[in-house]
Amino acid sequence: MPAPHPPKDQAEASRTPVDDTLATDLREWGLDRLVGLAASPLMKLLSGFILLVGGTFLAVAWMCWPQQMVDAHRYAPFTATAHGRIVDGWLALDFDPAKLPKDSRRWQPYATIQACVLVAYAERGRGRQRAFCGNRFSFSDDFRIDNWDTLAPGVPFAFLRDGSGIQIPQMRMSKRALEWLSTHPPYDTFMLGKPAPTTALAALREQYDRPLTFAIASWSRTDTGIPLRYDPRRPTLPMPSGIVEARRTGGMNRTISLIVTLILGAIGVFAWRAGIRLLTGQSGVLLWALILLPLLALPWWSDVLPRMLRHVNSDAADIAQAMLDDINRVSRLTASAPADALLVNGERLQWTRETGFYADSFGKLRLRLPQPQPATPEAAFIELQSQAREAVGKLDAPARVALFVRLRNLHDAGHDDVQRLFTPAAEATLRDASADARARRAAREFLIFASGAGYSDDQLDHIERTQDGGATVPGV
Repeated sequence: MPAPHPPKDQAEASRTPVDDTLATDLREWGLDRLVGLAASPLMKLLSGFILLVGGTFLAVAWMCWPQQMVDAHRYAPFTATAHGRIVDGWLALDFDPAKLPKDSRRWQPYATIQACVLVAYAERGRGRQRAFCGNRFSFSDDFRIDNWDTLAPGVPFAFLRDGSGIQIPQMRMSKRALEWLSTHPPYDTFMLGKPAPTTALAALREQYDRPLTFAIASWSRTDTGIPLRYDPRRPTLPMPSGIVEARRTGGMNRTISLIVTLILGAIGVFAWRAGIRLLTGQSGVLLWALILLPLLALPWWSDVLPRMLRHVNSDAADIAQAMLDDINRVSRLTASAPADALLVNGERLQWTRETGFYADSFGKLRLRLPQPQPATPEAAFIELQSQAREAVGKLDAPARVALFVRLRNLHDAGHDDVQRLFTPAAEATLRDASADARARRAAREFLIFASGAGYSDDQLDHIERTQDGGATVPGV
């Protein structure tokens, strides 16, 4: 027979203070754990952005004065000079598909791009090479590369050129990035031709298939190479002369720089301390150790800060990367051994006249770089038009018809980069009384429907009458 339960007040009286204390401690521990788990993401979010603010202020403070002092000392021995010849040039497209949000196809904002070159130079009769990678930019679907002519202010950049003196644009990317672009549809095809590209890689190829644009930029720009300076004791570590001169002198009065550094540094340390304390909950000597140890990396802050923040808050890390890129945009330049340059062995994309949409029109012209080179883009375009007119004038009637029809079809499909080049050639065909009627008809239709110049029938009738005594071609 079961024992009777003790009365309620007797049971409560039998509980010891130890039991009450243990229960209370367990409840508090469980509550603390629950609150800690719930607050942890919030604490990381908040501390991440406080560290972002502090780290940015510290980065600017470092650049204003300490970096000037370091650079002035570092580059003082760079007294020897050499001429650097660009033997390879490419755009490093840094894109990691793993950073994309789930099911997102808009990859461009998650990529960065920077120009890199391989430079050959001679030192005491001995050939050497060095790689340089310059300013880094956020990529976008309207990013231009035809006017990219510097690695950093005062440091030239150029792609390699073909036999006609036209630069060959080249991008390099990781194999993983290339595979993703090759297997995913483009985010947007609104400004692209018809039929629309079916992969992001095809859209990227079409975006920069602008051979005439690159030809004009190439012919109006002379490759001067990259002047170098180096320490005679360390000839294998040259730097571009423009960078050496800029960093020797600095860009701001050093007294003012020091004052700005002290003000921004104080704000940065205050915010940095608040972020570390919120993140770790530490105080005293240990807190100051956690604050000061990372600051030893200030000379490499542009790379170190985003890496540190990524362990706390990935959004703050991305913002820090973008902000520091903007801050360092005019001064960032990385020198390395050729084998260590960014994406030097990456997958390659090239755009040439002989490939792409314009291969059977502009790509078939035998162009020659004029000497001296044109001084302006306008002069380069006029010279290109002149050579195109000369080349088209040598074609037989079927070839002329095929050319003008092809140019019109390209225009109808939304590929309009080269048509304006052939306007003088089409006008010359109309003026040529001995030209085949089919060629003149094709030239006339090209000028009306595809040249982009807004020709009317009356204008074209006048062009024809200027050379053939007023007669027009029957059936035109």
